[in-house]
Amino acid sequence: MYKPKFTPLSHAHPLEQSEHPLPDCFTLLTWNLQKVDFGHYIHRPIETLLSIRTPHLLSLQEAATRPMQSKFFDLPFVMAPNIQTQKNHYGVLTASTSGITPHHQCLTQTRELGIMTHKTALITTHPLNDGNWLTHVNIHAINFVPHTLFKKELQLLWSKLAHLEGPMIISGDFNTWNRTRLKTLHHATDQLGLKKVEYPDSHNIKTLMRQPLDHIFFRDLVLTESNALHVPEISDHNPLIATFCLPRFQP
Repeated sequence: MYKPKFTPLSHAHPLEQSEHPLPDCFTLLTWNLQKVDFGHYIHRPIETLLSIRTPHLLSLQEAATRPMQSKFFDLPFVMAPNIQTQKNHYGVLTASTSGITPHHQCLTQTRELGIMTHKTALITTHPLNDGNWLTHVNIHAINFVPHTLFKKELQLLWSKLAHLEGPMIISGDFNTWNRTRLKTLHHATDQLGLKKVEYPDSHNIKTLMRQPLDHIFFRDLVLTESNALHVPEISDHNPLIATFCLPRFQP
C-alpha cells in the first residue's frame, strides 16, 4: 500500500466537465463500497445494480479504480485516493450527472494505527439551477487512532470549509463508532450550520457498537426524501439516499 502520488484524480470528459447545473431537485447517494471491484459496472449506471431512481450525485468511499479509467457507474468522476498501488487507486470518489469541479483533497496528516494508511476527503463544487454553487464534501474519516487525532483531522478539514458560503452537503463514512466521536462530529457540523439527514427507518444504516457510521449533513437546501437501503450481499455498508430541492422549488 502506497501513499498516492497524484491527487485528486479527475476523469471527466471536458464536455461533461461543464457548468451544466444540477436540477432544482436532485438525489445524492453515499455508500462505502468496501473496495469491491466494480470493473464490470464501469459503463453501467448504478440503477442497474440497485433498485433505485437515477441519482444525480454519487458519494462513494473505498472505491477502486484503474489508471486511465474514464467512468464509474457510467458517470464522469473525481477521485481522491488514499491508497495507490501499481494496478489500482483506492479512496473517495464523487461522480455526477452534471458539472463537477475538484476543489481540494484533504489527505489526513495522521496514519491509522496498524495498517499505517491515510484517510481522505474530497471537496467538489457543482453548479445549481439558481446560479449558486453546491459545495460537496465526500469523506472517509480516519479510524484506529486516539480521539484527539480524530478531532484534529476533522478540524483540519473544517478549516477548508469555514470560509465557504451557500449550499453544502457533507456525506460519507465518518467512523463515528462511539458517542465521543459522534458528539465531536455533531459539534463540528453545528459550527457550519449543517443539519443531519434523518431516515424514516434507520435500522439499515451501518453501525458499530450501536453507533451509526455513515451520515449526510446539509444546509441551504430542503430535504424532501431520505432512505437507507438494504443490500448486504455487496458491501458491509448500506447505501444512504437523500433528495434535496432548492429553497425556491419545493414540490
